[in-house]
Amino acid sequence: MKVLNIFLIIAIGLLIYACSEDVERENPLDVLNQRTGGVMPWVTAKAGDSQITLSWDNMGFKGIKEYRIYRAHLLPENFELIATVPASDIDKYTYTDKGLLNDGENVYYYRVSYVDSEGIETPDPKSPKNLASDWSVVHLIPSLAPPPPDVQVVMDTDLMVRLVWEGYSRIAPPDLAGFKVYIAPKAEKGQEQEPLKLVAVIDDPKVEFYNDGNDYARNIINFRKDGVSKLYKVVAYDKAGVESESPILVGTSPNLPPNPPSNFKGSFNLGLNNYQVRLEWTRSPEPDVIGYKVYALLPDGTREFKGWKNEPNDTVIIITDRYVIVNGEATVKQYYVTAFDNTVKQDGTNDESAPSAIVP
Repeated sequence: MKVLNIFLIIAIGLLIYACSEDVERENPLDVLNQRTGGVMPWVTAKAGDSQITLSWDNMGFKGIKEYRIYRAHLLPENFELIATVPASDIDKYTYTDKGLLNDGENVYYYRVSYVDSEGIETPDPKSPKNLASDWSVVHLIPSLAPPPPDVQVVMDTDLMVRLVWEGYSRIAPPDLAGFKVYIAPKAEKGQEQEPLKLVAVIDDPKVEFYNDGNDYARNIINFRKDGVSKLYKVVAYDKAGVESESPILVGTSPNLPPNPPSNFKGSFNLGLNNYQVRLEWTRSPEPDVIGYKVYALLPDGTREFKGWKNEPNDTVIIITDRYVIVNGEATVKQYYVTAFDNTVKQDGTNDESAPSAIVP
């Protein structure tokens, strides 16, 4: 029994020790932390023209006195202390290292450590045996930013804004890698503007357009009605990741009618003095379509309204109609259908599409 108690005490002791070790290693700056090796997390960097900007979040630890930034050129060795940033209560820190060499093989490596109120630095570059072998937070190449694309905002298609920068290849630098597109909804009056978000990376320098619209085949719906405004920014970026200083543009989903309904067809059931026609079509894919109008086309070129559907999924109508006389013979009328959307014009009518195919 005593032996069992001894083993139980040893097991509990080992468990407590292991737990304490786990708790200790939860500190991301603990050099024994197997996930980080003591490397300060949350550090990001952005290259620019002759400069690199480092950013990192406030870690929330008490007693941090300052941050130290080390840099190496060309190879991740012989790091030199280049800056000390005093700690404060701000949420995010930034430091811009300027006067650097651009392009080519000019790779810069950075390390960031912190110093507590007792003067202890973590990670400590003076104790290489305790450092992770990959304690290099980031490496980048400063580069001269590409010229900004001259973007034309084209608004000539329903529920779509097209961005075109045709001809950029004539001024593109030789290290051009591609383009990035940033978009945000334009804030209404009195609302806070959302920041622009990266929505597309075009890694082909020959591509000089981007369509922000609805891709119904892939179920991508970016606009649900006319008159929606967005902020756009198209930047060119080079092989070092440096982006052009591009302006922010505004584009608005134009107030245009939808496309005409497709796959329109009809079948006729002929009678003595009148006939019945069954008309059907495929639902319009535009999300702002709210219904359809059906017309008969008369021999003199005028049209006759025959009915409507106030539900975009209702795509069948059955009509009883009278024959028309053409060259002394009774014949059925011709029919077509249009789609209308939820945009009301100044005259009180809705945007209406062009006619569908005509039957028969």
